[in-house]
Amino acid sequence: MHNVPAVVTPLDDHMGLDIARSLGCRSIPVYGIDPNPNAAGRTSKYCRFVECPDPQVSEQEYVQFLMDWGKEQENKPVLFPVSDETVQICSRERTKLLPYFQFVMPDQRMMFKLASKQGLAEVAEEFHVLAPKTIVLRDRHEIEEIAPQLIFPVILKPVESSSWHTPEIAAALREDTLGGRAKVVVCHDIEELLKVYQRIAAYDDRLIIQEIIPGPDENLTYISFYLNRQSRPLAIFAGRKLRVLPVGFGSASYVRSFQDPELEQIAMQFLMNVQYQGLGGLEFKKDVRDGRYKLIEFNTRFGMWDGLGVFCGVDTPYIAYQDTLSRQVEPQLTYRENVIWVDLQRDFRAIRIYHQRGDLTLKEWLHSLRGEKMWAVYSRDDWRPGVKWTLGLLKLLWTRLAGKERYQA
Repeated sequence: MHNVPAVVTPLDDHMGLDIARSLGCRSIPVYGIDPNPNAAGRTSKYCRFVECPDPQVSEQEYVQFLMDWGKEQENKPVLFPVSDETVQICSRERTKLLPYFQFVMPDQRMMFKLASKQGLAEVAEEFHVLAPKTIVLRDRHEIEEIAPQLIFPVILKPVESSSWHTPEIAAALREDTLGGRAKVVVCHDIEELLKVYQRIAAYDDRLIIQEIIPGPDENLTYISFYLNRQSRPLAIFAGRKLRVLPVGFGSASYVRSFQDPELEQIAMQFLMNVQYQGLGGLEFKKDVRDGRYKLIEFNTRFGMWDGLGVFCGVDTPYIAYQDTLSRQVEPQLTYRENVIWVDLQRDFRAIRIYHQRGDLTLKEWLHSLRGEKMWAVYSRDDWRPGVKWTLGLLKLLWTRLAGKERYQA
């Protein structure tokens, strides 16, 4: 019954590995198609690694590789694109891929709008979902024109998240981040905004200015889900992003599962209004000014810590797999609360910053690690990826320290 394979692309160290473990432990064959031959997930006992062309180098070669590989399979695999880039590629090229793979997604127009910061702001306004005020920039002169309307600080962010993943923009942003890869840049006045805009726009001028929703990081929440082809929720799971990196506006380093009927109602109503289908996640922040949830981001894919849902009783990857194959599956909408997820590598970096800001003591950090938990990447049952990942981090640390010593010499 489970001889239909599943494909995660890329395999990566979080989402792809979590999906492989969820399905692999049920004897479902899982392939990780990834351009990185050193991906930690390739050592998982639940995954078979397949090296492919890098979509950042040649999208056309990547798509052709998927088609050629898919043709060779006895059964049409269930496809799980798990990065913003591969989701958009598979959505755009769905006509070419559907003869060889099975997947559930909304139509391309809606996929593009929800993945774009500008499009999401428009959709949120259309369906009356509270969200930060967003201004799409045309050029530098527009910043000067709208400056009197702005209440600083504001954030500058890309229209498409993946556009800031290039080495050039990463280097340009380095001095503006609070640790980790930048998702946004905080600007405290018009001079800083103009300066940062000019530096980034030299590489990509698709930028927006957005209002900052006030409140601590613990007010950040994320709800992940799978909706079937009729936009009916079959899996729901939520957590509080209690620590993030970069601090204030980044991805989670420490999460605690929780349930909130108000959050679920807002999210599910929005998803049904846009007729969403498939895997995804919505990030909200509770505004301290009015106590209401404000929509921050939409991920049209399985998220970095959505595997915590499996740990808590909502096996989203398996539900998505079964439903994609049009098999009967029972909805899983309740789960254990107060279970934590920790990415130690990221959390070590985050706590340094929280501690410097006076928001967290070492004792409080150690206390936060008590209780039932899931470690990112690490698993007693599937230990090899954790070992490879740790060795990779140690090698990176050594390289940086050696480089710093040479620079100082």
